[in-house]
Amino acid sequence: MCGKESRLIIADVEGGELKVCSNCVKYGQVKKSSPQARRTQFKHKKNISKPQQEFKVVSNYGQLIKSARDGRKMKQEDFAKFINERESVLGKWEKGLLKPRLDIARKLEKKLNINLVEKEEVKAVDMEKKKPSEGFTLGDFIKIRKRK
Repeated sequence: MCGKESRLIIADVEGGELKVCSNCVKYGQVKKSSPQARRTQFKHKKNISKPQQEFKVVSNYGQLIKSARDGRKMKQEDFAKFINERESVLGKWEKGLLKPRLDIARKLEKKLNINLVEKEEVKAVDMEKKKPSEGFTLGDFIKIRKRK
């Protein structure tokens, strides 16, 4: 429960079976304390992700939507019904105050025959896991704060 890495004891805490340290056993009932309950060990691997392609809505989406509406010679009210959206939302899109979600932008692309989504290259990030500290845990911090 507290995150401390030590010999763990299997206990029933509020109806759930958890592996807890000797300090956290007081919050539940001990089921068994076996020598097989070992310390949890973290494997340290360098996890380097590959560059991924993500999609984003283009920056001039408001102008594109408005020009599509003007090209069809429709009022905002009629155009909103055509694309099955609220008129207030359409107005915010045209003014650039509200960015359409990616799925809605794709729907608009199909209905209006315009390009609203573009690919964005994401850089690789080194996601190396670090070993947690041995002595001080989040549970210890909470106990210290309660004493003051």
